[in-house]
Amino acid sequence: MRSVPNLIFLFFVSLLFGACSGSSSPTQTTVPSTEEMKSATPNLPDFLLGVLEAHGSLERWKSMETMSYIVERKEKPERHVIDLDSRKVLLTHDDYRLGFDGQEVWVSPNKAAFGDGSARFYHNLRFYFVAMPFIVADPGINYEVLPQKEIQGKTYNGLRITYNDGVGDAPEDEYILYIDPETQRMEWLLYTVTYYTGQPGNRYNALHYSEWQEVNGLMMPQKMVGYKYADDEVGEQRYERLVSDFQLEAVKQDPSIFVMPSEAEIDSLISH
Repeated sequence: MRSVPNLIFLFFVSLLFGACSGSSSPTQTTVPSTEEMKSATPNLPDFLLGVLEAHGSLERWKSMETMSYIVERKEKPERHVIDLDSRKVLLTHDDYRLGFDGQEVWVSPNKAAFGDGSARFYHNLRFYFVAMPFIVADPGINYEVLPQKEIQGKTYNGLRITYNDGVGDAPEDEYILYIDPETQRMEWLLYTVTYYTGQPGNRYNALHYSEWQEVNGLMMPQKMVGYKYADDEVGEQRYERLVSDFQLEAVKQDPSIFVMPSEAEIDSLISH
C-alpha cells in the first residue's frame, strides 16, 4: 500500500497520462478481444494501478474467466453470469432470461417479460458497477486525476473516466471514482447515463460502495447504495443494492448458455 505522500506524487505523475486502455460503458456491443484484454500490458496511470492493487491486483483480475452473482430485480433474485473475456452475459430471473451473445441482446420468452426499460441498456449495467474499478482498466479509456473532494465529511482522491469515440453503445458516459487515500479502495462512484439521449451531460448519479467482500483474492462489492446528486453534493438515498452468492473462477462457462434461444426477441440498439 502506498503512503499518502506517495499518492500526492502519483497525482502529478498521473496528469501526464492521456488516453489508455479501457472497456466500453454499461451498454457495450463490441468488446476488446481476449488478446487485448489479457495479453497486452495497459499503459495505466500509477494512481489507478495503486487502486487496482488495493482491490486485489489487475494481474489476478485478468486470471479470472467467469464472474457470477445474484442481485435483486422486481423483488426477485436475478443471477448474472459473465464471460470475462468476451463479456457475454446471461441473466436468469423467474420471469425471463436475458443474454448478450457477443452481437445481440436477447430476451426469452419475449421483451414484454422483461418489463419496463431497455433490456439492451440493462444487460451489463449491474456488471459494470460490480466490476469497478477493474472494468476501467480495459482498452479505450481516458483518465484525468481530479482535485481531492469531501463527501459526507471524508476527503477522497478523484479519478475521472471518459471513453474514446465508438467504444460501446454509450461512449459519452462519464465516471468519477473517489478513492480513500489511506486504503486506496474505491468508496464512491459518480456516473452519467447517456444511452437514451446519445448526448454528453453533467448530471451525475452517486453510488456508495459501503461494504466489500473478498472473492478469490479480489475485493468485490457486497452492498452498494445509490444517492441523488445535485449541485456537486450527494443528496438523499435512492436505493440499496446487495450482491450475494458471488463467484469468480479461472474456468470458462459452457459457451452454449449465451446462445440466443429460438423463441427469444432481440432488443436492438437505440439509434440517435
